[in-house]
Amino acid sequence: MNLTSKEQKEITKAKKSMSKVLLPGYMAYMLTILSMVYIVDEIASNIYNSLQSDMVTQFYVNGKGLDFNTGLATYSAMTAPLYVIMIITPFYKSLADRFGRKLFLAINTFSMGLGMLICMLAPNPIVYLVGVGVINFMMNNDMQVLYIMESVPEKHRAKFTSITKAVALLGVMAIPALRNFFMSDGSGTWQKVFMIPAIAGMVMGIVSLFAMPETPAYLKRRLARLEKTEDAENNNSAEQSQGGVKDALKFIFGHKQMRAIALCAFIFVASTGGTNYYESIMKTGGMSTNDITTAMFFIPLVNAAMTAVSGFITDLIGRKRSVIVHTVIALVGVVSFVCCSNFGISPVLVGISYGFFIGGLWSAADIMFILLPGESTPTNLRVSVVGTMGIMSGVGNVLSVAMMTVGMLFIESIGFLYLGIAIPFLLLAMVILVSKVNETKGVDLTTVTGCEWD
Repeated sequence: MNLTSKEQKEITKAKKSMSKVLLPGYMAYMLTILSMVYIVDEIASNIYNSLQSDMVTQFYVNGKGLDFNTGLATYSAMTAPLYVIMIITPFYKSLADRFGRKLFLAINTFSMGLGMLICMLAPNPIVYLVGVGVINFMMNNDMQVLYIMESVPEKHRAKFTSITKAVALLGVMAIPALRNFFMSDGSGTWQKVFMIPAIAGMVMGIVSLFAMPETPAYLKRRLARLEKTEDAENNNSAEQSQGGVKDALKFIFGHKQMRAIALCAFIFVASTGGTNYYESIMKTGGMSTNDITTAMFFIPLVNAAMTAVSGFITDLIGRKRSVIVHTVIALVGVVSFVCCSNFGISPVLVGISYGFFIGGLWSAADIMFILLPGESTPTNLRVSVVGTMGIMSGVGNVLSVAMMTVGMLFIESIGFLYLGIAIPFLLLAMVILVSKVNETKGVDLTTVTGCEWD
């Protein structure tokens, strides 16, 4: 076996990184950094929607002659290009199968901070949408989740993922705390809420670039390919692939399991458009700024508790049953949230209800978009396939947001409009899950080929 000097250097570097991940205490070290990265991700994912009514009022209503619903619909329509841009996300994300997870973990985290900085400084809705676009593009890559999946023991995979995310969700409590500090009972300083999270995001991006080794699964695969071991030579064509959207699409449509997961995930995500408007649902339901802030303190608490428990449920009863359990919780939560928001019931109960809703909804979505496809795909295609699932997410989101945008022009209650969209899609997704998708609990990520369910 003749190796070039470049290949020999890569092998030496990979072995050095592998020695780090095998050190005692590495798991705690890794999860600590990933938790901080995850906090940035969750804050970035939630912060601009938590300020939506104030942004709409400033940029679309005040002095513009529009009522709130029309202003919100205008903003929603202007976000359409952002969903089109999301189609290229898989092409970007698949690069991590070629160049490693570490680089993109750092880029994604830094860029989310940069996006929040743009939102903070935005003088008009166009610049603001640029910031939102940067956040949306980067937050959908979830590289920290792939890190956990490829680094922890199989039997604890879902637990570690959910616990780390639960810690991150507690960090979302910074948003209502910052609202309290900068906004009080007015909305003139709402953009300052972005300041501290923006700085934190850029700092953590730099930290992760220098502090994180590659994942053990990626390093093992990389070493096998560089050293041209017998194991690497004997792999099938899917396992020989270097990744990319083309290979990912071929894999998804070429395997029965992945086709079913993709269809189920697409229909499921078509139910999620209303999560972009949760703060506006509270506002149009008659809640004051202080009541909304109070509700927001309870949302991450309940969401974090739900998320922490979800991993234990998923590892205990399996992926499919866990999705069903979490979807039922989400359905009960969203009905309670809309009713409590519109009928003047306690803001505490509003926050608790929404916490149950998104706790159940996103726990189910994580399984369908990350865990199920990740456990049905070989390592060299895993990021590409999970990234390409983002196409399903983007198209489903476009459908859901389009229905919300048109509907809010004719239906005054945004909350009850959302119920009419979410419930049918969630129920249909569960029917497909039960009838078409196979269980993946217990799969070995280093040996899975995707052919097991054909």
